[in-house]
Amino acid sequence: MTKDHMTVGMHGAPGARSFGRKATAAVLVLGTGALIGAMQLPAAAQVDAVSSHAINFGAPKWQTSVLPDASTPIALSSPNVANLPGGPAVVVGDEGGNVYSFNLATGAKVWTYYAGAPVNSSPSVAAVTPGSALDTVYVGSGDAGIPTAGGYQAISPSGGDQWFVQEANPPTDPTAHNGVQASLAVGNLQGGTDVTAGSLGQEQDALNAANGAMLAGFPWFEADSNFTTPALADLYSNGTTEIVEGGDSSAGVAYGETYAAGGHLRILSPSGNAGAPQPNGGLDCQYNTNETVESSPAVGEFFGSSSAVGIVFGTGATFSQSDTDKLIAVDSHCNFAWSASLDGSTKSSPALADVLGNGQLQVVEGTDNGTTGTVYALNGANGATLWSTPMNRVIGSVVTADLGSGYQDVLAPTTNGVVVLDGKTGSVITTLQPDTGFQNSPLVTDDPNGTIGITLAGYQGGGSIVYHYEIAGSNGSVVNEAGAWPQFHHDPQLTGDAGTTQNIEVPCNAPAGKPSGYYMAASDGGVFNFGNLPFCGSTGAIGLNKPVVGMAATPDGGGYWLVASDGGIFSFGDASFYGSTGAIHLNEPIVGMTATPDGKGYWLVASDGGIFTFGDAKFYGSTGAMHLNRPIVGMATTPDGKGYWLVASDGGIFTFGDAKFYGSTGAIALNQPVVGMAPTHDGLGYWLVASDGGIFTFGDATFYGSTGNIHLNQPVVGMAATPDGKGYRFVAADGGIFNFGDAHPDGSLGGTHLNKPVVGMAGF
Repeated sequence: MTKDHMTVGMHGAPGARSFGRKATAAVLVLGTGALIGAMQLPAAAQVDAVSSHAINFGAPKWQTSVLPDASTPIALSSPNVANLPGGPAVVVGDEGGNVYSFNLATGAKVWTYYAGAPVNSSPSVAAVTPGSALDTVYVGSGDAGIPTAGGYQAISPSGGDQWFVQEANPPTDPTAHNGVQASLAVGNLQGGTDVTAGSLGQEQDALNAANGAMLAGFPWFEADSNFTTPALADLYSNGTTEIVEGGDSSAGVAYGETYAAGGHLRILSPSGNAGAPQPNGGLDCQYNTNETVESSPAVGEFFGSSSAVGIVFGTGATFSQSDTDKLIAVDSHCNFAWSASLDGSTKSSPALADVLGNGQLQVVEGTDNGTTGTVYALNGANGATLWSTPMNRVIGSVVTADLGSGYQDVLAPTTNGVVVLDGKTGSVITTLQPDTGFQNSPLVTDDPNGTIGITLAGYQGGGSIVYHYEIAGSNGSVVNEAGAWPQFHHDPQLTGDAGTTQNIEVPCNAPAGKPSGYYMAASDGGVFNFGNLPFCGSTGAIGLNKPVVGMAATPDGGGYWLVASDGGIFSFGDASFYGSTGAIHLNEPIVGMTATPDGKGYWLVASDGGIFTFGDAKFYGSTGAMHLNRPIVGMATTPDGKGYWLVASDGGIFTFGDAKFYGSTGAIALNQPVVGMAPTHDGLGYWLVASDGGIFTFGDATFYGSTGNIHLNQPVVGMAATPDGKGYRFVAADGGIFNFGDAHPDGSLGGTHLNKPVVGMAGF
């Protein structure tokens, strides 16, 4: 077979195979029209709640009215969260070509966009407009039922057209264009923010996310249709983002490559076929299967105690061969690691999650045998079954959340509701909306009010309906913690990456009114938010060159910076990047940072008192050339930003600019070393805190209490004063919070398992 016939199966020639996703229409009849009664749970798959830990879901906080899309409802498109005008919003597509957006807090409609072809892809999001934190929304349009319509699309934050790119097959193909059913993954492929996905045709595009311009080395010849959302990950820790994807394969030859009937897992260079002799060049490696691969791959360090990166994926249901109904794991060079034969189709995409609470990733997968399904938790090291729970058909992909147990629980979408499972045992906790069919993934969010939110988007007899739950008393900051898989393909950029060098960014807005609360940062860059402060992202799931040692928040509470000991800066929310020392040789490591009063710059301080300025931060002096009795451990700025204090571990104080000296403990024998400081609101005094929680006051700083005489489980690592200076709080390495004066408690991590210790805080 020559290259111009490679997609004959999709074009419906005699003997053409059927595509697995085409079964969608048959499934949807279970939830439409007069057959709504058929959606009751069959006796063989009854799922009774035998909860091992209680969770109060209550009624949905909001739900939409039934959307007018009865014959073309929300099906395979999973909801995502985007930062849109008015705040974070749920975005999801339907088979009628609509992309809906609803305010996450209220459920109010933000906009509806018509894509012109079915949207069974899940939206991805990224902020690409210079100077704006609002997200562009990306979808693939077209599906196997209408394969020649649609393409790659970007929707502006206001719900208008941003760009549209149509896939173009080689001129030898009798079909000029095909649609895109796969979701567009967002990442840095060639030095900017880019998107990519395979198509239903022979070509895969990779595009500039801002304007849709084709990247060098693309289109890339994929030979056959691709339903999978690619994973984007730095597999080899070399600063390059590889494209990891599945795909279908028809027997034939194209561009010197012999293709067998079945499928494949491919790792493609971000430069595509640039520099390669053929349009299908540029592959790092490929693993071939005798069944199609229609499951979007997941990437992460799930091989037990090994730090090696693995890739896991399911297969389709086209050829009924030995790889049908399998989950397959390979290493980052496409070498086979293990496989598991399950009891039904593994088209749904696996999740990588810490369901055992031991800090390691396991593999969670749902199956569909046509009448019932099962959710499996598999040992990531070898594929052995940890537990399995039967239920109704699982067509969409599972997600996870720490719902209060300290480990990841599982949310499994079925054709009769979303079943919530205990992550350690697989026991059924409850079923949400059993009267609604779901073929996509739930969405777990850190809601604007600081609780865990769960969004479900499914179909009933009259059309689609979207529900949003909030779990009372929950801590939304754990939603994106390491070991979580809170949505389809892991994160809003749909990277499918649970732990390589890639930042996770989520939509966030500055709190309405005054910010109140505090952030904590762990040494792995995990961020924990309390009060009304939003979670805007973290590095908790990626590999860092050096540990995080401190953080600073923007003045409005809508973002923050993390700083590593090499001076690497990670910015989130409305915190802008102004530079770093990550590529500079330092005499001594960075130990802290502080932001300028307007948030348009920051200072970094090293343990020798060396000062590094960025943005509008001015240099007023340092101790970098001085002999110090003890190392510098922190710094603070004056209210007008025209000076700063440095503090050493013996409590020695060094003043620069308009910062005044009000005293120190430099000549006093301390029980424990000083670890941080905070200025009063008027800059006429300051507090020092020691690792035992001892407090030392100078100038107009008032003593409100300490833990100096209390046994602490872990040492204090930092402090923050309240805005009016009438109180302060400090944080211990285990995330325990101690409040004094008018500092009110907004929560702590004192009883929570942390992957790495807390190293600092920023508060209001």
